[in-house]
Formats: sequence, structure tokens, C-alpha cells
Amino acid sequence: MFKKQYLAIASALILTTTLIPTSSQAATGTKNLQAKYNNIKVIYNGATVPTTIEPFIVNGTTYIPLRMMAGVFNKDVAWDGAKYTVTVKDMPNSQHANELAARDAQIRSLQNTIDSLNKEISDLKNGKKNNNNNNNDDDIQDALDDLEDDLNSDYDDYKDLKWSISLKGDEDDIDVEIEINLDKYQDEFDDLDDDGDVEALVEDIIKDIWDNKDFEDADITGEVIDSDNDDTIYEFEGDASDEDINFDV
Repeated sequence: MFKKQYLAIASALILTTTLIPTSSQAATGTKNLQAKYNNIKVIYNGATVPTTIEPFIVNGTTYIPLRMMAGVFNKDVAWDGAKYTVTVKDMPNSQHANELAARDAQIRSLQNTIDSLNKEISDLKNGKKNNNNNNNDDDIQDALDDLEDDLNSDYDDYKDLKWSISLKGDEDDIDVEIEINLDKYQDEFDDLDDDGDVEALVEDIIKDIWDNKDFEDADITGEVIDSDNDDTIYEFEGDASDEDINFDV
């Protein structure tokens, strides 16, 4: 055992807080201390903690370099020489940081999977909706084609003249074209027109359309056309809300 004279404790590397009064009114100055050096070692988890400054004993109290223990307890130590202040902060735990980084990566991966699944669900819903819409459109078109066939069957030889009826549209709006070849039936058509039979034909066709449950609410516009030169003879409209039929010659 031997003794050394420790004249001034001014280094931030040495714990001196027990030597300096804590009161805000404490005086500052220099003290001569007698330190004992007994080759003091610090053992942490069975291993000696290395240090360049040897721990010592003053008045029965053992003093250990702060940076030495800061390393043991994973702390960051800073010395402010202007304010004579030692600042101790927690250092980031590398293992903990790695675990957090791994979890963040896992969370991002799971979020990407969730986003992908949500998009797939949305695409499936949209596909199903489009398929339903397409199926509905197909059903309406089939119903319109069947109605067109029925009308041609019922009126293709109306008053012994050859008529051709075509329909386009959907359950809300239907366009009707009624064709006759005036090059062949001009005189007969004029006789029908004088008697009001052409308007009666149009009215019967419109009412038959409204009698169909798929098109009972359809507004109707149409023309009577001379198929020989594609001239419009009549234009007509049918309002489904009040079943009003108007003609424009």
C-alpha cells in the first residue's frame, strides 16, 4: 500500500461530487486531499474494467473515474469546463436498436402485404361489379332483341305493307326506327297516312314496348323512314311518365 498526494480534482474523468458541496451557496476553491492508491480494480460480470486513471480512496471513500463506469452502464458522459458540469445521458443500445429496426422492417413488410391484399380485394369487388353490370347489360340487350323480333312478327305486314322495325337503347331510353319502301308502297302509304293508320301503327308499337316489364319506364324517340332513300317521314316521341305520344311530320 502507498500514498500519493492528489492536489486538484479538476478532470471530468473523476467522480468528485461527494467532495463538492451541493448547495447553490457553496464556495469554490482548491483543496489539498490525501488519496490512497491500493491498486483498486473494478470487476464487472467477472471481467476487470480497464481504465487509464486508477481509482483511489479519500477519507474512506473510494473514487472511480466516471467515464470508466459510464462505459460499463452504457452511458454517455460530457464535461463542460466552462460551467464545471458533468452531463450523463443514456447511450443507444445497439442490440435494442437492431431489434427495433428488424421490427420496423417486419411492420413495413406486413403493411405492404395488407396493402396488396386490400388492392386485390378491391379489384375483385370491381371485377364482380363490372361482371354484374355486363350481365345486366347483356340481359337488357337480349330483352330488347326479343322485343324487336316480336314487333316485327306482329307488324311486318301491317295493312299488307312490308314494315321493318329496329330498336336500340336500354331500360331507360329506346330509339325506334320504322322503315318502309315508298318506291314500292307510296300510294298505299299515302292512303294509310290519310286515314291516320300510320300514327296508329306507331302508337301500337310504343304501347307494346311499354307493356314489356323491362321497358315500362323507357322514354321513346323514333322515326318512320323511307328505306328507299333514307328520308325521315315522321318523327315521334313517347313519354313514359304520362304515356304521352307526340308526332312531328
